[in-house]
Amino acid sequence: MTSASRSSVMLLILAVIAVGPAAVLIRLAEAPPITVAFYRMVAASIAIGGIVIARGGRDLIGIDRVSFARSVVAGVLLAVHFATWITSLSYTSVANSIIIVTTQPVWAALLGIWYLKERIHTSTFLAIGLALVGVVVVSGGNPQPGGFTGDLFALAGAIMAAAYLVVGRQVRKSVSTLGYVLIAYSTAAVTLGIVAVVIQAPLTGLPSHSWLWIILAALGPSVIGHTLYNRALKDFSAHAVATTILGGETIVATVLAALVLSEYPSSWAIIGAIPIAIGVIWTLRLERNRVLVEET
Repeated sequence: MTSASRSSVMLLILAVIAVGPAAVLIRLAEAPPITVAFYRMVAASIAIGGIVIARGGRDLIGIDRVSFARSVVAGVLLAVHFATWITSLSYTSVANSIIIVTTQPVWAALLGIWYLKERIHTSTFLAIGLALVGVVVVSGGNPQPGGFTGDLFALAGAIMAAAYLVVGRQVRKSVSTLGYVLIAYSTAAVTLGIVAVVIQAPLTGLPSHSWLWIILAALGPSVIGHTLYNRALKDFSAHAVATTILGGETIVATVLAALVLSEYPSSWAIIGAIPIAIGVIWTLRLERNRVLVEET
């Protein structure tokens, strides 16, 4: 593995660690889903905007109309992802929500074939399948009242997240990470703001602890985690990034939910973590080999 490839993998791992606590932070915020989603993206947009300004705006150079339009589309997809996924946390457990929303690689692989015309090795489907077997094992047990509704919201969030990654993969071929995410995050914030007004979600009067957890969810999972995911799209395919999300976030979120919210995983969850980890590592190795072949 080259030093550049090793660096990309390390950044992807850091992204997983940063995004993993998102579900727990959102639960701790104890605020309406759309309100949390809106302020999370507002805070992230402001933070990224400040970085872009500090860098003299050079991250916005080279963004043509097509790239800008695609970045806006990605932002709308991101808004729908957050709106549906965060809503799912009001109906089902953190573990179930994370497990379903991280089925993104299946949808990303299918969308990548259709939209990006990407070639995917047969072994990659096997690796994704192995990871999904682990997800099925982890998901067994403890259904909650209204859990099916929550599962549907999480599934919608998974599909929207996959579409967001696929569109982002296309934009990131010519646009810098910060330039792209500034447009995408800002668009997501505006979209969620409109939705909040339409459904009359409360945008004021939140308790102080809600603001704290929302800001932490913006700075860690969004500014660091999701931005690094978009950085990874420069080097990895959308389905490889999505598979890493599937494995990493599921494990991190499940462990934190047990420690912070006393939502303890079953023995099946522990067993299921094994094929998830194998599937993720396998996918990344296949992706690394693809990149090395393309570079030679």
